[in-house]
Amino acid sequence: MSKDYSKHYSASKLNAKLLEIAGKLTQKTLRQILTLVALLKSDDVPVYAKAAIVAVLGYLIFPFDLFPDILPGGLSEDFVAIALLFAEMAIYYNDEMDRSVDEMMEDIFGDGG
Repeated sequence: MSKDYSKHYSASKLNAKLLEIAGKLTQKTLRQILTLVALLKSDDVPVYAKAAIVAVLGYLIFPFDLFPDILPGGLSEDFVAIALLFAEMAIYYNDEMDRSVDEMMEDIFGDGG
């Protein structure tokens, strides 16, 4: 019988995780994460790419990692996965997504980051 992990995956969980780790994120990493979210919402991104985005963002949110987040450097494998996927998804990026990322930063952090 498989365990239901769906309670760990939602936009509010991602926002909470970003607020929790904000001090450990560079501006570049934060924008990469939010760009992946914008790509996930886009109709121009194929399903297989969206599946990869869900997997990587899910790994960021999921409380059980290869290296627990509470350890020094515990988020490093999350950030590597984000950076690699971001580079792979760059072909789908456009200026509209940049504006969307700015709006998400405003919604999450209240002052644009």
